[in-house]
Amino acid sequence: MNQDFVSRQQLALLPERIWKAQATNATDEVYSFLDDLQKSITHDFMKIMVVGAGGSFPAAISISHSLRDEMCTSDVEALTPQTALRILSQADSIFVARPNLKYDVVIGISYSGKTPDIKAVYVNCNKKKIPFILFTGADKESLIEDYPESQFLKIISYFNAEDTTGKERGMISMFSTLAPAILFDDITLSYISKVRDYTLYYGWLNLGKKYVSELDIPKIARAIQKNPIIHVFYEWETFGIAADIASKFMESGIACVVLHEKKNFSHGLYTLLYKQNFGMIINVTKFAIACDIPDCKIRNHATDYDDVLDVFLKEICEKKGAIYLEIGNSWSLTASNIIQELCKLPYLITAIGEELNIDISKPFSPGTFPEEPKALYGYVGEF
Repeated sequence: MNQDFVSRQQLALLPERIWKAQATNATDEVYSFLDDLQKSITHDFMKIMVVGAGGSFPAAISISHSLRDEMCTSDVEALTPQTALRILSQADSIFVARPNLKYDVVIGISYSGKTPDIKAVYVNCNKKKIPFILFTGADKESLIEDYPESQFLKIISYFNAEDTTGKERGMISMFSTLAPAILFDDITLSYISKVRDYTLYYGWLNLGKKYVSELDIPKIARAIQKNPIIHVFYEWETFGIAADIASKFMESGIACVVLHEKKNFSHGLYTLLYKQNFGMIINVTKFAIACDIPDCKIRNHATDYDDVLDVFLKEICEKKGAIYLEIGNSWSLTASNIIQELCKLPYLITAIGEELNIDISKPFSPGTFPEEPKALYGYVGEF
């Protein structure tokens, strides 16, 4: 454990930051706005787009699951900014001819509030007269120049002036992924408010910490260092977890990540399991719950397919000398259960990074981050 690493310092502050974010009225504010907006539309189901870049994209995926439950609509998409801009840039005539294609609201996730591509999405929404919510960890006052007042703009911030931990530092963010996902999980937060108990997410973070403490991190790190490729298996409910694994492992430079949608053999990625060496497979799965119904078939995973897949992945890892790791929860991965699994990842990636002497929050030494990517990040011209 390297206390000098920024990532270790940020991890230690994570529970308090989550708690302080929960103490704001951001959750009530966002759902109050969405409820009022829903009353003003003439069709039955809201069409919602959630946009996140980098570490905010896994949060956007998790938020999309929460919104489906909370707003009783299946028409929710989680997109990266460039995909969102492509869709929103369609000619107005398309939306006039097919009004069902037009979004009722677009939600942009940005911890700093200054992500250039998220701002570009807002600018496009403003032109199209589509309501836009900027969900941010920044103080609203700091965004006045970036987001001038508009009838189509709503800034909702989980910034808490009483949070004395300061802003999260570094390139790889933990808090900015977890906080938005947690704050949109209104069902769990409502329960917490009712029982006056704000320790639930502390408990989930502690469970994540315990989960990682029971792993053989040195062995995992050695396997990844030898073959820095990680294969991650996911399904619809668990894509947000898989996306966060990919984001953090690749952005920190620890390993390349290959995502496999389960039971999708047509894309041919399974060939890589045989043709290349790799360090680890992570199976993001759903475990079966205890069953006391007579004649209930007992299985370890939620479905027979998951049991078969589990055997296959273990065997292929044994042949390749790779690590097999399962990350999962109960039979039905609700938004709350997804967040519970996301709480494991900051501890996992930090521990592996430390073992490899990589500070995941600052994978580049000070002053050595290449200038070319900086220019591309800030590019605002035609693309």
